[in-house]
Amino acid sequence: MTTLIFIENVLGSGQTVKLTEDFGDYSVVRDLRPGEHARLVVSPFKTITVEEVALDGRMVATTATIANLPRPSVLERRFA
Repeated sequence: MTTLIFIENVLGSGQTVKLTEDFGDYSVVRDLRPGEHARLVVSPFKTITVEEVALDGRMVATTATIANLPRPSVLERRFA
């Protein structure tokens, strides 16, 4: 079973979202412009960091780090 994280930078947000996948020895960095999205695979061997950067290059205070998330043992569907 694979767990995916879907990250979308909403069109008109005025910010760039910087995604960093850190594998210990090396890192992969991507920038999402407004309206772009990415799918990231969760792995116990990497850390995922999401940062917001203003389009003029200033850092925005929002940073989220997703570190070594455990994979779910059971996938549960919920209906509203």
